[in-house]
Amino acid sequence: MSSHSHTKLTRVAIFYDGNYFLHVSNYYAFNHARNSRITLRGLHDFVRHRIAGEENTEVHLTQIVDSHFFRGRISANEAQQRGNLLYYDRVFEDILMWEGVITHYLPLRHSGGRREEKGIDVWMALEAYELTLLKKFDVVVMITSDGNYVPLVRKINNLGARVMVLSWDFEFVDNEGKHVVTRTSQELLEEVTYP
Repeated sequence: MSSHSHTKLTRVAIFYDGNYFLHVSNYYAFNHARNSRITLRGLHDFVRHRIAGEENTEVHLTQIVDSHFFRGRISANEAQQRGNLLYYDRVFEDILMWEGVITHYLPLRHSGGRREEKGIDVWMALEAYELTLLKKFDVVVMITSDGNYVPLVRKINNLGARVMVLSWDFEFVDNEGKHVVTRTSQELLEEVTYP
């Protein structure tokens, strides 16, 4: 490196909307021609290369310094009753752990006969905002398609960090013949620095 002005790290944080990420990963595993899951290491490498390109810096100076995974979770009992679910959850947690991703879980609540995630998006938004405020990340990567995060993006922009949204748009017909469409909020894409 010739000059010392370019030795400053670009500090990147990644926040996973866990249910969304698993939905995407399942799509690649079961409904896409690739028939394989997204690897976290590959995804993190992609993020570093992409940000280095956007920020006009070196990949080795673009480092993921923080990553967090948020998800609602069924109880251990319920997971055990659903076959190998407990095992697969644990395998995935091992992968997250090896990649240095910190996990945040909230119990899924029963409401009117269905299970629902309550408050996980609020928790992710608060953590993302607080950590960006305290740790002064340069780029915050959000793995989500949800327009509910628009106020968060605006807040993070106000702190002077750039936001990248990593999302996938796809559609397929599931095993029950239902047409499943996944689209990213247009409003979200318009608010971020790097869609």
